[in-house]
Amino acid sequence: MTHTLHPEILAVCRQDRERYLSVLMAPPEHINALMALVAYNQELANAVTGVSEPMIGQIKLQWWIDAMPSILSGEPPSHPVAMALSQIGQGLEVSALQGLAEARNFDLEADRPQNLAQLVDYARATGGVLHGLMSDVLGGIPEERSTAHSVGTAWALIGLMRALPYHSDGRRDMLPQGVTVQEVLKEAQQHLDQARTVRVSKRVLSSVIIGRLATRHFKRLQRQNWDPAHAEEPPAGVGSVMSLWFGKLSGRF
Repeated sequence: MTHTLHPEILAVCRQDRERYLSVLMAPPEHINALMALVAYNQELANAVTGVSEPMIGQIKLQWWIDAMPSILSGEPPSHPVAMALSQIGQGLEVSALQGLAEARNFDLEADRPQNLAQLVDYARATGGVLHGLMSDVLGGIPEERSTAHSVGTAWALIGLMRALPYHSDGRRDMLPQGVTVQEVLKEAQQHLDQARTVRVSKRVLSSVIIGRLATRHFKRLQRQNWDPAHAEEPPAGVGSVMSLWFGKLSGRF
């Protein structure tokens, strides 16, 4: 059943514009549930951004961890995102949603990731888990869930590299010491290549269709000699929307 989304949910989702656009490619009956997941993920990201002390972020994340059993049992606290998540009902694992919050504690650490493997683990625990959950909402089989997880991991890695120019104000740099942007992006590409060996059904396509935008960013950064700061990040505009629509029509991500 489709419910009207709270305006705050849409506002939070639009902060993650490219995922928001991807969700709009989903079957109408699943859009609200997917928006709730995207909004939850963005709430977690916001919880650890710009906090004056790591403990403040940890407290915000723990609130979600503690509240999740009640949220999924249909007794959410009075919070728009929590109430939207409660509408999804059965089918989501409490531990998976709690894991998304737990993984964000990594954002609050002071040091860079130790190596590429640690960065990839973080990408799996955030973007990978989120897109796996999106596949679950859409009724994906285990193989499709794994594919969505790979696409989400790739998207997270690319996003971390795209964000590097915005860390010049003293915020944490997520590029491991001794690792290049090119190496991280090629790791992301390997995850995309692996995902594309599986043909997903159209019912779960919107959980992986963001792979099309990942490729657009990969090619742009390649043209920029792997330098995210070489040119200003372009907005997700008409070109992105057209790419997503073509993917929806063709079934290709």
